[in-house]
Amino acid sequence: MCPIISFSINENLKQFINKLVSKNQYENKSKLIRDALLRLMSDIDVSNLESYGESYGEAIPTTKKIVGNMIIVAPHDPNIQRKLNKIESRYNEQIMNKNQHFQGENLIIFMIFEGTVQDFQKIVVDVNGIKEIKNFRYLIIN
Repeated sequence: MCPIISFSINENLKQFINKLVSKNQYENKSKLIRDALLRLMSDIDVSNLESYGESYGEAIPTTKKIVGNMIIVAPHDPNIQRKLNKIESRYNEQIMNKNQHFQGENLIIFMIFEGTVQDFQKIVVDVNGIKEIKNFRYLIIN
């Protein structure tokens, strides 16, 4: 189970978040916030933050090699497939295995990724950036 974090925001941010969710840009508020944080993590070098004496508990150094898996569920649509293929080609050396199949009108993709945490964060942000994705789950295995 994931920890729950509460925080305060001003009315403008609240309206912005609600607008993005209501216009189906995001499935829910939690997914929007997670995506925003992942994008921020890919833009900021987290290792520099650790040098200020802050401890992130079990945070994994961004240069550590990891194995992760991803499950992507998207509509069976050539445009979406092209977007996913572009991402796959950018991370071709880190994607160790990929299986895909069609179930009804859905494309289901399973990927095994081996590379740095930083690269895994980047591919997660790229996949999350495809708004047509129905479901996306990922896990760092080691």
